[in-house]
Amino acid sequence: MDLQRFFDHWHLREHPFQAEEALNDAVYNRMLKDAITHPDFTKIYGDPGNPGTTIVFGEKGSGKTAIRLMIQRKLKDYNQSRDEGQVFVVSYEELNPMLDRLARHMKTNDGEKIMKSIRLADHQDAILSLAVTKLLDEALDADDKATSKDMARILKKMDLQKRMNLAALALLYDYPKHAQAADRWQRLLRTLKMKTAWDRARHGLFFVIAAVVGVVGGIGWSFLPEPGLQWMAGTVLGIGAAVLLGGWWIMREWRNSRRGRQLGREIRVVIRDKGETAHHLWNFRKVDNAAQLFPAKIDQDSRYELTGRFLDVIRDFGYSSIIVLMDRVDEPVLVNGDAKRMKLLVWPMLNNKFLQQESMGIKMLLPIELSHLLASEDMEFKRQARLDKQNVVNPLKWTGTTLYDLCSWRFKNCQTSEEYTPLDAMFDDDVKSSYLIEALDQMHQPRDAFKFLYAVILEHCRNTPGDSEDYQISRATLDFVRRQQSERVVDLYRGVATS
Repeated sequence: MDLQRFFDHWHLREHPFQAEEALNDAVYNRMLKDAITHPDFTKIYGDPGNPGTTIVFGEKGSGKTAIRLMIQRKLKDYNQSRDEGQVFVVSYEELNPMLDRLARHMKTNDGEKIMKSIRLADHQDAILSLAVTKLLDEALDADDKATSKDMARILKKMDLQKRMNLAALALLYDYPKHAQAADRWQRLLRTLKMKTAWDRARHGLFFVIAAVVGVVGGIGWSFLPEPGLQWMAGTVLGIGAAVLLGGWWIMREWRNSRRGRQLGREIRVVIRDKGETAHHLWNFRKVDNAAQLFPAKIDQDSRYELTGRFLDVIRDFGYSSIIVLMDRVDEPVLVNGDAKRMKLLVWPMLNNKFLQQESMGIKMLLPIELSHLLASEDMEFKRQARLDKQNVVNPLKWTGTTLYDLCSWRFKNCQTSEEYTPLDAMFDDDVKSSYLIEALDQMHQPRDAFKFLYAVILEHCRNTPGDSEDYQISRATLDFVRRQQSERVVDLYRGVATS
């Protein structure tokens, strides 16, 4: 039997169980607002008005990415429903750029060396870079010009301290993808009224003018038969001004270069061109005041201070808190599913001070392998992580009933008919919903449940003649596929089979 003919009979516009990855799941993403999710979702999502940290451990295919997408959707709806008290969302699931920049900073391709060097500060810098860049994208380079204009107006109205803080954050962390960093830095300084009148070019120009005046005055004083007082004054004032301006220029150049090198050494996951930070510092009007915020090697609390300053800035835009969504830690090229490398990546973040920051929630969706490694850690590590305070879901477990509800929801939302046909109607009368629930319970995860039902439908179509009117799947077919898929799932847990 042709698969499309089977779908037409059951009024299905698409295959309900074809997708295996939430990011590419057309059914889930189309119906995301009303999608059925895990019973623990409410605990994971928490209260957006007072966000907290949640750490979830789940098997591959258990729905971690689907939960992240649902959180993002709900937070978007939450923000659209209010002008104040919104949540600033930072998606920290694409970790390859951070690791690539770290490798570039360390000038090595040794994956083990790179992973072992990761610090909590690197994660904090990466998160702040994503947050600052997102804010400035919306304020300076948004496609919606009206929104960008409104945000720019807010930037101009902020008090001096907040404008200085935002300029300092941009200097440290802005990493635009499409705009030129130097051009955006200049535009931001003009918008914030933080651009100094004595930038590098202007300072150099006045030095040249003073030097020319001194040289011309000296020539006139030396070669004219009776030089006037103006030639003497021009010589003295010109040379004096040139010496002062030159000395000041050298001092500023040395100080900005030193700060630029210091920031380049300390902030390892935001790569600047050589001398770029030092050049930007020339244009910053309040650079000496802002320098107090710059991270230093001996200062372990500077990132917390910078996070607090960023929260203070975004309150003017209607945000009261930040939620960071961390996912797909097994996917970076340097990790490639290796549990030990996942540990090196994630463990620095398991710090109670970091996870319990005021007005900031971290949602960590982690592979189950890390749960096994966590159990073997010593008491000192567990005291530092204080997982008893982190709202842990371990493991993200599905029952046959919840999987049946999820599969029924997908089957319903793929139907074109206004009259809903239940999932068990697709099977012979001797296959009750309780029997399907029992079969789905053996699959454990949504991904394996979808694979199971996909294989059941395919097996039925393979063994049914094309001119047959038998559209109901027999119990024998269900049991045959059930045995195959349950064995595959068992092998998967034993590490014998691939997912």
